[in-house]
Amino acid sequence: MTPIKPEFTRATLLAISGLLASSFALCNNASADVLQVGRYQTVRLQPTEEQRELLTNIIEVELEPDITTIGEAIGKLLDGSGYRLLSAKLAEPYRTSLFAMPLPEVQRTLGPMSLQQALELLSGPAFELVIEPVYRLVSFELITIDDTSEHDVGANE
Repeated sequence: MTPIKPEFTRATLLAISGLLASSFALCNNASADVLQVGRYQTVRLQPTEEQRELLTNIIEVELEPDITTIGEAIGKLLDGSGYRLLSAKLAEPYRTSLFAMPLPEVQRTLGPMSLQQALELLSGPAFELVIEPVYRLVSFELITIDDTSEHDVGANE
């Protein structure tokens, strides 16, 4: 009786054992913030930038015809964002006049841009977007020009 010859050569067995060992090492060294969801696919177990920084979400919005003022448009943008407006009692009185202004037709379609950029665009250059991250509040403050800067401009002329 002749002995049965193995089908695999020594090199083949070494290659297979090396692959098995490296696969085992990869499974054991997997980071705690990575989850294998398929044979060749993993996902990171971390929130996205948009989930951490809510105002950086990219939006693209076509405002309905019934939204006619800046205040209504800002309210619509904040719906579902996780942020809300500071109450009118605590806000600057100038904010009321900003919110009552008519929505420019050119600003009826916004984006793609971040939510923060859209809020700043709607408020215009005269107002500064104020973000209160603890209670997730937003408001707008009138930008004032420092009296000393006016005198400096006049001195250069």
